[in-house]
Amino acid sequence: MAQRIPPSAQIKQEISALLNGSYLPEHPLDAFLRLGAQYLLQVAVEQEVTEFLGRAPYQRKKRSRRGWRNGYEPKTLKSSEGKLLLSLPQVRNAEEPFRSQWAQTLGSRTQALEQLVTRMYVRGLSTRDIQGLFRETVGPLLSKSGVSQVAQELTREWEFWRRRDLSGLAILYLFLDAIYLPVRQGVKEREGVLCAYGITEGGEKVLLHLALGSRESYDAWLSFLHDLTSRGLQEPLLIISDKNPGLKKALREVFPQALRQRCQVHKMRNLLAKLPKAAIASLKPLIQRVFLAKSYDQGIQSGKALIARFRERFPSAMECLAEDLEECLTYLKFPPAHRRLLRTTNLLERTFEEGRRRTKVIPRFPSETACLKLVYATLITASQGWRGAQMSPQIRRELEGIRRQIFPPLSAVA
Repeated sequence: MAQRIPPSAQIKQEISALLNGSYLPEHPLDAFLRLGAQYLLQVAVEQEVTEFLGRAPYQRKKRSRRGWRNGYEPKTLKSSEGKLLLSLPQVRNAEEPFRSQWAQTLGSRTQALEQLVTRMYVRGLSTRDIQGLFRETVGPLLSKSGVSQVAQELTREWEFWRRRDLSGLAILYLFLDAIYLPVRQGVKEREGVLCAYGITEGGEKVLLHLALGSRESYDAWLSFLHDLTSRGLQEPLLIISDKNPGLKKALREVFPQALRQRCQVHKMRNLLAKLPKAAIASLKPLIQRVFLAKSYDQGIQSGKALIARFRERFPSAMECLAEDLEECLTYLKFPPAHRRLLRTTNLLERTFEEGRRRTKVIPRFPSETACLKLVYATLITASQGWRGAQMSPQIRRELEGIRRQIFPPLSAVA
């Protein structure tokens, strides 16, 4: 007789499909939270009946009490993430009726489900912590073995992702940024979580890597970039980032030939910080006009004219603009259809804000692993909804011409 797949295994398949992008029924982050809560609860009710009968499904051993599994009965719970569909195990011929304590308790406690899933990631998914969180939220209803099963399945996705091979990804554009979070308990200092995503030759946007990076130092970024290359990532055509000194130095060492684009959002913040408040309203549009020029040469010419015009009145701001004007305009050397995507690291910043919103009630992470898992959960699900870049034959020809300039054939070099 063929064995039936338990409902928890079916939900796990949906979660895996969501993480690899083949299952997108709604906003990815909302779907992840809903399916995560549904999976946790389904594992719990299945574990309940296992402990009630004293044996797992299809296990041949003496029962600790009389009774047989008799399928499942659907039950719908309402939560802040929408309806959760559970399958409650049924038992027949039992000496005493089987009643799920989970189903009885959750009738009035479903409001805590989103908090439950988020806090599990925050606590690092250890058996002891998850068991404590379940006890805090709905009472002492999940056994140690049930907690271990949940923790192992949810951790495996993260561990596989951060070690996966990247050699099959032909990255054209590499975006680098960091988010600062309270990583460790007992320490007030926030630490940087380094992040990378890229746009492939096929136009797909792909989240590549996450790692802890103390204050975005040179050593932290160098280790981060070496992790990418050791897993097969090749040098891209263009790298978009802010002007962190440690990152700039590490990029020269690891990707010496790739062109650089200074994130215009970060640059604008630096420029405005050096201007008097009264001058911001008039100067900002002029700087934006330089940044949004129709061509690289036009942008350089407009930028130099602006610097010459205001150098005496606003020397600090104009010196800042002149310092890396060329890198602020590198994106104008690329196909017009891609320029809007290459000006900034805004996509990561918007996603980081979602992570901050989801975790704003958390005063401090207990460990760096817990922090990375939560950022991963936010970014990987959000990344499934990222729109790709247009890739027409004309655009491919333009990119190939840029590639030949950056990485000339060996015969041409000789």
